[in-house]
Amino acid sequence: QVDTFEPQDPISSCQLPTGTMKTVLRLSNIGLILAAFAGSLSSAQEIHVKKPAVVVVTLFPGEWQHWHELLLKEELPFPAGASGVPLGWNEEMKVLGLVTGEASKNTAQSITALGMDPRFDLRESVWMLAGIAGFDPLQLPLGSVVMGHHLVDGDQARYIDPREIAKNWTTGWLPPNRSEPFGVPAPSANEAWKAGVAYTLSEPLLEWAHERTKNIKLDPLTEMQRVISAPYAAAYPKTTEDPQIIIGDTLSTDFFWAGELTTEWARTWMKYWTQGRATFSNCAMEDIAVAQSLAGLHRIGRVRDPFEAYLVLRSASNFVMPPPGVAPGDFDGSFVPDPAFKNVYNVGLEIIKGIVAGEAPLDGKAKAAQGESTLTIWA
Repeated sequence: QVDTFEPQDPISSCQLPTGTMKTVLRLSNIGLILAAFAGSLSSAQEIHVKKPAVVVVTLFPGEWQHWHELLLKEELPFPAGASGVPLGWNEEMKVLGLVTGEASKNTAQSITALGMDPRFDLRESVWMLAGIAGFDPLQLPLGSVVMGHHLVDGDQARYIDPREIAKNWTTGWLPPNRSEPFGVPAPSANEAWKAGVAYTLSEPLLEWAHERTKNIKLDPLTEMQRVISAPYAAAYPKTTEDPQIIIGDTLSTDFFWAGELTTEWARTWMKYWTQGRATFSNCAMEDIAVAQSLAGLHRIGRVRDPFEAYLVLRSASNFVMPPPGVAPGDFDGSFVPDPAFKNVYNVGLEIIKGIVAGEAPLDGKAKAAQGESTLTIWA
């Protein structure tokens, strides 16, 4: 029996370019990662290697807490990770989980460290990021869960201070290799891919995950969420609806931002890099860093192709812009994480059950990795 998350007080408290700088670890760091594990293994020591069916990726301890308390209770040391938090393991379901640490650099370090960890055979594992995020009030209410289809990087850009931009420009953020915002021609899918800016995750896996979870009854808005949403209602009526589970599109940036103008930039940036296919739903930091780290690990045979076996779940803890009439500098973010923690856990748990049961479409067929194998590791 696997527990679902029911807090006492819900209001408490493929191939990618190798030159993508933000997620590339220096060789010295990789050496430290390998040395952290090799030091504890004697020459030719035989170890039992765990084969996770699913790897749950969380980004900070708040997101991790309920996964650890309810599902991933066994702790395993993880000295090479950036967060300092042990891994979690469920032997019965063969599910592994980690806390990467926030931001792309910490995420890249932790995912690469886990991918090179000799204690695990990750070649058949599905990776599932389960976190919270800021959402566009134009699209969804608080507490909603988005499964990422298009992932777009907002950090790979040229920046000019808005006080110095041309009068007819709408923003100081310029695409690489363009001389003005949203310069023409718009990037092709191939250019976006090679630049490491936009990626598309597996549609069969996403559609299967959504079909399996779309009828989960998420809790209605809490009193606190209703209070926060009320000032948005007239301009953004979807903010007053019950939380939903949808397939959407995610922007990744390592800088915190808020405001109507930046939200409009995000909406346009998403469409610009995806030939008009993506609609901005939420913004977070780490989604592309996970994808790029897994792609590198895939090239050396350590993990599956992430664009066949990587899911991104994000639940709405706040809106990315203040309500009408409130200046961005006066906006406190109105952060309500607990309902989002609960919803992303319960949706993710249902997906995990299906993967473990062998129901997920991987490489065009249902497959799950379970059990243990024995390998000989030479230090």
